[in-house]
Amino acid sequence: MARAKSTARAEARRRHRAEAGLPDEAIESGAANTPEGARRDTVPARISVIAAFRQSFRPLDLRGDLRALPAVALRSKALWLPLLLTIGTTVAFAITAGSDIVTRFLFAYFVQTPAIGGVFIAGFLAPRASWLLGLIVGLVSAICYTVLIMTVFAAVTAGSTTPGLAGDAIVSAFVLSPVMGLLFASAAAWYRRFLQLSSPNRGRQAQAARRGPDGRTRGGTQRAARR
Repeated sequence: MARAKSTARAEARRRHRAEAGLPDEAIESGAANTPEGARRDTVPARISVIAAFRQSFRPLDLRGDLRALPAVALRSKALWLPLLLTIGTTVAFAITAGSDIVTRFLFAYFVQTPAIGGVFIAGFLAPRASWLLGLIVGLVSAICYTVLIMTVFAAVTAGSTTPGLAGDAIVSAFVLSPVMGLLFASAAAWYRRFLQLSSPNRGRQAQAARRGPDGRTRGGTQRAARR
């Protein structure tokens, strides 16, 4: 008799929740019993390559990028890291005069026109305004290249190079490096967005591999055990 009353109450509650548009208690209990890690690891389905290609493009927001530039420069390493590499390479080349292969390699990618190494890093790491960061890095690389032309290369050639050739190289640096920096940084930012859209669960899969069945990260548990 008690079981019949319990069943009748459960049926009445089910009808009331159905009339009120509320979810069933069984569904709620199943959602409540679902591990938090399993719900957190749920990711949207991967979109097609063509859709990722199209959605990776962003319209130019000139005013917004200019307003966001100070915050991006202070909070992100997208600007100071390539600038540090460019200036550091310039100093190293001025000291060694390009006598070792490592300095020559860094010089070719971070200082010599067009300096594509620094602008690619800036664009790939930039949260926004990638084109503007590429323009700045390209301008700094042109300045560094000019300094090396007027000091190191002038001393090495000992007057054998005509001033006209040096002037042409300097003009080319100030014209090509900022423009190429703008384009390469924008392309790097597009490439980063394309990778994120075409493989959205790549980072989550690596994180899930480190997490055990209980939803905890294995590395943190092992470190706690060592302590």
